[in-house]
Amino acid sequence: MIQHSQSATIPLTNMQEIDLVTLHPCRNNNNKMITTARETISQVLHEFLGQKEFSLDRISVIDGFLFVFNDQKFSQWHSLKWWEQRKRIRTTKDHSSYMERAYSLLQHSHLSSYIDYSDETVAKSDKPEVKHAWMRKRLVMKECFWNAIDSISHAAYYQKKYQDQFPALCVLLINIRRHDGRESELALGIDNGTGFLYKKKSRDSSLMRFLYKMYKLFFRSGVFYIGGLELGLQETDSELSFHGVGAVVYQGW
Repeated sequence: MIQHSQSATIPLTNMQEIDLVTLHPCRNNNNKMITTARETISQVLHEFLGQKEFSLDRISVIDGFLFVFNDQKFSQWHSLKWWEQRKRIRTTKDHSSYMERAYSLLQHSHLSSYIDYSDETVAKSDKPEVKHAWMRKRLVMKECFWNAIDSISHAAYYQKKYQDQFPALCVLLINIRRHDGRESELALGIDNGTGFLYKKKSRDSSLMRFLYKMYKLFFRSGVFYIGGLELGLQETDSELSFHGVGAVVYQGW
């Protein structure tokens, strides 16, 4: 388990060293499915690092945790009606255990002294550090988690994906030592969801947007999404990257 100290970092070796938080802490703790979830998350992470040309010997973990959606309903997601999915997602999207652990992680960021600034204070500030702290808080607390839910919901519905593993999201705060010797801090949210770029019902005209809304109002079919990630990524100067079996939301300066 990672020691929660701002100065203490560990090499990025395997996901067994990352804290585990679950949707249902007292039930469904199937060790085999959790192990498989860790493995898929690790695969996505290493593909992402390889694409970004971040070698493991230059990376250390400041803090991190794995949030496992250990609800057996995800294995039956393809058979759930739209409103059943909506009900379950809405009770999950601001999960208290996730929020508590995510906030703890943020306290180990080099921007932690600015994390508690209000939106009004941020809006009036001309300090890049203040803006970056607000962006990082939004990324870790909302964007990573909500993107994972949408990604996982899509994978469970269309791919019937979670028969032998749980859906999962890993949030990492890592330190990268670059080739020029400088160090920088990167926030990552890694999920084992869709694994490919999926445009959430892209509409190119006001008429198409209207027809789509009417369709969803009356039929409520398909998969339910929280939505709004694209705007959130723009607000937080973050990026979304797809790698084989999942996706990475990331941010760093």
